[in-house]
Amino acid sequence: MGAATRASTKAGLDALAAVQRPQADLGAQLLSAARALGSSHQLVGVLADPGIPAAQRAGVADKAFASLGAQARSILGVLAGGRWSRQQDLVGAVEEVGLRAIAAPASADGLESELFSVVRTIQSDGRLELALGASSAPLAARIALVDTLLVDAKPATREVVRHVVQLPRGRKPVEALQHAQSVVAAARDSLVAVVQVASPLSAAQAAALAARLESGYGRKISVNQVIDPGLLGGVRITIGDDVIDGTVRARLDDLRLRLAG
Repeated sequence: MGAATRASTKAGLDALAAVQRPQADLGAQLLSAARALGSSHQLVGVLADPGIPAAQRAGVADKAFASLGAQARSILGVLAGGRWSRQQDLVGAVEEVGLRAIAAPASADGLESELFSVVRTIQSDGRLELALGASSAPLAARIALVDTLLVDAKPATREVVRHVVQLPRGRKPVEALQHAQSVVAAARDSLVAVVQVASPLSAAQAAALAARLESGYGRKISVNQVIDPGLLGGVRITIGDDVIDGTVRARLDDLRLRLAG
């Protein structure tokens, strides 16, 4: 991400933070704007053209998205008035601000965990991933598949998954959802810990592990368990680029290497 894009994205995030009493569907409105931009190279070209005065670009955005609420149009005006390292970065910025808006309400608690579960479900079913990512298939059919898959999920989760299916931006469904999960975690000032264990942790064990990780990282930790009997015992924890491997299999592998040496 170039410096211009970082600065303009931050301006959009600051505009979101400044909104008093956000509309309940503000995030959904912004994601719909991202999809509209993603389908119109002409509109993106105008709104990201540094040769056009910022105020004029903001005015174009206001007219183009006249059907949206005032809060969404105001944020889009800020983003449209920014400078972008690449034109398509504008689409990504609108998407990021929309995801953060969706993650903000208390009703979105647990969104990171549900997105993680969706990712794991898709990863475990190759046909499902192909069906969701098949651009040749009717969009309505893919959206219906999402709704069937997430019938019991939070509305925010369905909104995010529906969005990435409609606007993949060159990404596979899993890649797009993992990016969305990281944005949501950042919006909620938390980190996502992928905890691989041979058998499920009890609620008390999971809570104790989260507390220890939060103490070490100084941030809220969302613990997502992955069951892998092949680990034999112990825990492998992945948080971003950090990997803490205390599994029996890892110790056995280390012992084999030492003996081989």
